[in-house]
Amino acid sequence: MAHTEATRGLTAVLFNPPLSTGARTLARVALAAKLLGHQEAVIVNLFPLATKSVLEVNTIGKDGDLWLSARSDIAERLAASGDVLLAYGCQEPVGEVRVHFRAQIAWLRQRLHDLGSTTWSVSDQPRHPSRWQRHTARSYPGMPFDKALELSLQQAQ
Repeated sequence: MAHTEATRGLTAVLFNPPLSTGARTLARVALAAKLLGHQEAVIVNLFPLATKSVLEVNTIGKDGDLWLSARSDIAERLAASGDVLLAYGCQEPVGEVRVHFRAQIAWLRQRLHDLGSTTWSVSDQPRHPSRWQRHTARSYPGMPFDKALELSLQQAQ
């Protein structure tokens, strides 16, 4: 796989902040950054509030202004970053919250296009880091996680 040269760091776009320390997610994002040739990784979130699960966002995420409030931090980081890793998960919220989520994704993709960012994902999906090991174990049985992750990281469409 062709790696980009180390630039201004990797920005990982996740769904929302964790309620806990997020140590495992941080470690996996740092590993992805290293595999892509970056010395640092920063996480930004599409939705600004921590929740127990995506299901809880289906309740509190009905306020469109909450989604919009996340954009300034995302935009600032994208403007300062090198590559971008899409890792917000594969499951969309439901109901009216899905409309806000899709609008956020459309806005994000337009920003990435405007900036000319190189975007990455694990295989062909914006899988959340908590799902990477399960995915890589299925795709590359018996291979160490870091090697399987390196093979799974690909430029997103």
